[in-house]
Amino acid sequence: MKGIFEKLKRRIDILLYKLGIRPLSIETLKELKESRKEREVLEFYDVYMEPEEFVDIEKYEFILYEGDIVGKTAESLSKIFKGNLFPSRNELRYMGVKDEVAYFKKVVIYMIITFLALLFMGLLDNNLLQGFVNGLIGAGIILVLSLFYPKIRLILFKGEIKLQILFTLIYMISILRAGASLPEVLESISKSREYGVVAFEAKSIIRDVNIGGYNLVEALERAKMRTRIPILKKLYDQMIVGYNKGNLPLLLGKLYEDIVRESMVKLDSSKFMIQNLGNLAFGVGLILPFTGMILSTMIGNQGFSGILSTINLLLLKIGPLLTLIFGIFVKLKIE
Repeated sequence: MKGIFEKLKRRIDILLYKLGIRPLSIETLKELKESRKEREVLEFYDVYMEPEEFVDIEKYEFILYEGDIVGKTAESLSKIFKGNLFPSRNELRYMGVKDEVAYFKKVVIYMIITFLALLFMGLLDNNLLQGFVNGLIGAGIILVLSLFYPKIRLILFKGEIKLQILFTLIYMISILRAGASLPEVLESISKSREYGVVAFEAKSIIRDVNIGGYNLVEALERAKMRTRIPILKKLYDQMIVGYNKGNLPLLLGKLYEDIVRESMVKLDSSKFMIQNLGNLAFGVGLILPFTGMILSTMIGNQGFSGILSTINLLLLKIGPLLTLIFGIFVKLKIE
């Protein structure tokens, strides 16, 4: 009986590994190694040789690697949606994601969890078919949302990127005026996480110079072609011109002033629009529906419970949703 349970546990571990949910444990890998040895049958004319002992158990992971369902599915999804519909690899790295396959691997795992959860809920309600349909719909919603999530996050991330670039410009101007060269400044920025996206870009530029064999101007041109952030393109333009012609601190100072001035102008021009939209949104979205529902409740003689239901709907559902949408709009307009 103990052997049956051990085999069942091993099969469950292998299934979870194939689904990409958890890695194989050292014990399971050792068991796979031993079972593989047992299956090797010697012919009578073979010369017996002691099997090679691997110190690193992880070398046996190739036995099951080909069956990684989640990995293959994620790879297929990344090939389908890669391009204009989906952010570039660099933009994903800004978000802390290694690449498209790693992102879609997480998406597939969430889809599987959602499907199984809704299927289980349908099973509890004695309606397996409805649970299966709900699971498919839920997994589909997760997939659709996953396509738009990175771009929405990058749009909301614009203001933080602008602040990171402004702090980087202040640092670069002060260090360059102190006598440091541009390669030394980029090396220093790449070692500090405080500069966020700019630190990542500086690492890419240094890698192009040290490993790719490009000179600094060519590496800056490549970085300019890779990025989709307009402010970074302006920064690279100024760095290229300043490195070739000289007086880089002055050019970076002008860029800093332009970014701040543009942000202030945008903020001033958006004040009137944000104020009017706020009055319209909360007036039409909250006050008018609240008044109408209260009147209909009183006319329909629904009593105090009807008034509480109306307040619950407006304050706990419509209100927070409206506030979230308005907050996103304000953030986009300001940044």
